Amino acid sequence: MPFDEEGRPVRKLRVSGGGKRPDEEARLTIRIENRHPIELMDLTRSFNSFADEYNRHLSQQPDFPDQANIRLYIKEIKTGSVVADLIAMSAPALPVISYIVYANSIISFSRYLKMAYDYLLGDSKTKPLLAKHNYENLRDIVEPIAKDNGSQIFIQNDIKGNVQISLTLNSVQANAAQNAARREIQALTEPLTGVQQQVLLYWYQARKDVKSQVGDRGIIESISKKPVKVIFGTEGIKARMLLERENPFKFGYIVDVIVETVNDKPAVYKIINLYDKVELQEEPEPPDSNVPFDFTDKTPGEEAD
Repeated sequence: MPFDEEGRPVRKLRVSGGGKRPDEEARLTIRIENRHPIELMDLTRSFNSFADEYNRHLSQQPDFPDQANIRLYIKEIKTGSVVADLIAMSAPALPVISYIVYANSIISFSRYLKMAYDYLLGDSKTKPLLAKHNYENLRDIVEPIAKDNGSQIFIQNDIKGNVQISLTLNSVQANAAQNAARREIQALTEPLTGVQQQVLLYWYQARKDVKSQVGDRGIIESISKKPVKVIFGTEGIKARMLLERENPFKFGYIVDVIVETVNDKPAVYKIINLYDKVELQEEPEPPDSNVPFDFTDKTPGEEAD
């Protein structure tokens, strides 16, 4: 019978079971050595963030088959400290995938977690490609430790009894990781202003009038997925984008824009340079405009066909 750090026997509580699972298991163990009682909401949020980050990580790994159906499940929770053994498996109603797939998903995710926290703690200069929700999950995973001075969290994988990757954070390190994650989140949520170079703009609605300063609205998804008023640095730029014979709604345009904001939201794009255009794979939704683009209008100095 196993014992905890104070010599007390550890009794295992099975909280899930049944369903199909591979004969051999790859486990991911989370152990929190707390000094004070953990608020249930913090622990729940930590585990939810852990599971969500695992699912997001797996969805970005093209080599794993059937990523959408593999989940982390709690196999056992042990008394003493908070110790949870997690296993990767398909939902009980679905066919079992190869043990190798489950094991590799655990190894890959463990390696990813170590890399991410090494970066947040400054132990690695290699910045992983993370989005806002990744940093939010990494922040919330260590919340119970950050709030409990003197506590620690241990995360390790166990493949056929062999520990390959392990990660340990104390409360000081957890706070440091959270602060770094918050800085990254802030940087990702700050509005883009000023000159944005070589971004892709496509039209939401437009007027075929080189003199018009109203009615032109475009979308630059790297800045905002909503249509924004467009003005032009010169009439020549507008003529090249809107007055050619080809339907401009079938193209995206590589441009430099000056972004003006109101209440931290893009309000105006001023196009100051046009580099190129690319044909869109899927034509955008028809513009919701009372003044649709009129291809029968004639361009300046040219009769309509």
